[in-house]
Amino acid sequence: MKNNINSSLILNRKIIIEIRFNPAPKFLDLKGTILDKINSLNIIKGADWSIGDSALKISDSNKDELIKNIVQVEINRLSFISSKVDSIEKLVSDFLKLYETINELLGGLTVTRIGCRIQGTYKTKSNEFTKILDNFKNAFPTQIFLENFPTNDLRLQIVYQNGMYHIGPVQKDDPFLVKEFKNPDRNNSVGIAIDTDNYLLKSGTNDINGNNKIKDVITASLAVEKSLVENLKEF
Repeated sequence: MKNNINSSLILNRKIIIEIRFNPAPKFLDLKGTILDKINSLNIIKGADWSIGDSALKISDSNKDELIKNIVQVEINRLSFISSKVDSIEKLVSDFLKLYETINELLGGLTVTRIGCRIQGTYKTKSNEFTKILDNFKNAFPTQIFLENFPTNDLRLQIVYQNGMYHIGPVQKDDPFLVKEFKNPDRNNSVGIAIDTDNYLLKSGTNDINGNNKIKDVITASLAVEKSLVENLKEF
């Protein structure tokens, strides 16, 4: 699975991959074993870890604002969050290793939901917020915008089967940036913001366990991200 968009277009990016499964009580007795096994995979460099009553966490820093990679395991959930994506291929490979490890140690999971969320800001042709905002407005029928209430910002939400996305212009030190990218080295440049979330749910007797199902959901999110970046980069 190759990188889907030109890295030069990415200002900030965070990918969240998560599976939910039927609660596995065995997890409560195996937290230490699971932690040791995940650490042995060497997915997160310089790992800092913690174990709570119902969850364990492995990250690359003990300071929240410096974390760029984090794995969390709970009694019914596994998630991997990365805002330092060296390559999509490696990210997917690492998550599949985590999934296979948890599945083996807990004796076979019954997956109920697979999700992949991508949040980011991206370069546009213009580097002026007002110009990008005008380009968004010009893409809509004029009846949508009221003259008596001038538009200062815009965020569009689209919901479709098995997913959604938000898009809008982003300005320097935008609240979206401050909230989602706490790292001090975030890129505060003007551009567009994208937040897309795609998922697959277990329904009835259908089985969504397995690597291929996970890859399908990740591929869907990457495809949405790519299409939006390609469509909006000229704004």
